[in-house]
Amino acid sequence: MSVLPGHARPKRRFVLPTRARRHRVGARSFHQVEDTLTRDSATGGVPEDNEAGVIGWGTSWRMQGYLLMAERTGNPVYATRLAELIDHVLAARDEVRGVADHGGVSAPVWSTATKFTAATASVPDEAGEIALEVTVCPPRALDARVTVRPEGDEGRFTLTVAGQGRQTFTVEGLSLDPADERRADRVLYAAYEQRSAVTGRLVAEGERSGGRLRTGLRPDAAPPRRVQPGTYPVRPARVALAAQTGMITYPIAGLVRLARQDPSHKAVPPSVRARLDGYLDAVLRAVQAHDHQWQSASGRRGCYRWLPEEPVSFAGAELPTNEFLAMGRTFVHLAALTGDEEHAERAAAMAHSLRADLVRREGRQEGAATWPYWPAFGRVHCGWTATGSPETDGSAYRPAYAPVTAPEDVTHALIDLDFLHLYHSQPAGLLPPVFDDGDLRSVAATFTRHVVEREGGTDGGSGRPRVRPRMRHDVSGGGKPGTDREQAHVAAWLPLRGWSDEVADLVHAIHPPTPPPPVMGVDTYCAALLARWA
Repeated sequence: MSVLPGHARPKRRFVLPTRARRHRVGARSFHQVEDTLTRDSATGGVPEDNEAGVIGWGTSWRMQGYLLMAERTGNPVYATRLAELIDHVLAARDEVRGVADHGGVSAPVWSTATKFTAATASVPDEAGEIALEVTVCPPRALDARVTVRPEGDEGRFTLTVAGQGRQTFTVEGLSLDPADERRADRVLYAAYEQRSAVTGRLVAEGERSGGRLRTGLRPDAAPPRRVQPGTYPVRPARVALAAQTGMITYPIAGLVRLARQDPSHKAVPPSVRARLDGYLDAVLRAVQAHDHQWQSASGRRGCYRWLPEEPVSFAGAELPTNEFLAMGRTFVHLAALTGDEEHAERAAAMAHSLRADLVRREGRQEGAATWPYWPAFGRVHCGWTATGSPETDGSAYRPAYAPVTAPEDVTHALIDLDFLHLYHSQPAGLLPPVFDDGDLRSVAATFTRHVVEREGGTDGGSGRPRVRPRMRHDVSGGGKPGTDREQAHVAAWLPLRGWSDEVADLVHAIHPPTPPPPVMGVDTYCAALLARWA
């Protein structure tokens, strides 16, 4: 069966509204990808939860694809299918499922608890009470195991953190005694390495049992604590990530806006229109759940950040540009839907953050822009050093971090490009002006001059002489060859065709006939881009 109800695959699918060849290529690819992703699924390929981030980084792309197809064709079957996906997604929110995040909050969002968050092992003492929490940051935090071995008769111990794909980290001579100069948390702090990313926290006696020990003794009368030898698994923290909230809410808000702006009332049928008020309320409540993470910056800029105590790899730092722009796109729609000036100002602040980071090159590449993966005003881009105390480091899990000034890559740029085009294309007066046509010409030139590699070289990974243009890995103009998976994302540049005559032909020359396996939700989106902007 087709992914569209009532239409068999492939001959009985509805007639496409245009016979343009490039549109047909995109539409055909869209249906092929969706058929693959939804095969044998009773929920349209939507998981019951976002534990592994599949809704946030998979289903959300598919939802965006259906919205693009609804906009392009006006066929109500796409909006109907999108509404079905939205209903499944809304059922997966924390407050609906009755689950809480690391802080005990059950919010109207989609928390994750796997590879995206820090993971902690709880190490007990000989009495079985938790004495030390050892936290490991991604990547591959889930693969970590914490092993403790006693040393001699003085109560000290060796701690090792190891796991597949991880650098082994070992510290000796640790103590659970808070008065000992070798107290475990402080020694782990001093031994911190960026690559292994291991920190610790002593858990006071009685902290988990209302101030009473299992022996019945008061903490001040208890004997010295000794660690219980063994190997302990880590457990990932449950965190609602603003980037995933933005990815999910963007197409939901987009559907509401499409319905309100559809004069024919054909693209969004009455059965879907009846649910739109609830959809808009869900979007508003979801983005409000992240208000405490909003940060203003100089130059009218703004972004989302992780709080210092949040159990994520970059606690205390600003989100990468693409991640806070995922929220920015939702705020563009909310500004149009609600008329709320605060929504428009927040979208504008994120637009200023992106524009301030667009650096134009001189000489041969005059006009082409480049920009960093991390915002240039942020902590990760600038780096930070340990202050001697987690309380003043600005991050509970990263005492120090070397600067990361890498340019944006062509995969994460999908969100940047969509935000740029979306923001600049709004009706006059809806949003504060930030970008001009010169900015969009510069970013279009980024694609034609920096990203596309036209002559010489070899295909990435195969070593064969290149016979057609390919994308590089990033926007810098000097990046390594892009992978086959990255070539499948080339359609993200197609909306900029209005600012460069070369963009459309290059996109279609690079775009592969079929995406490389495994098929992903983002492939639905990229196929829809081809159909939408052909």
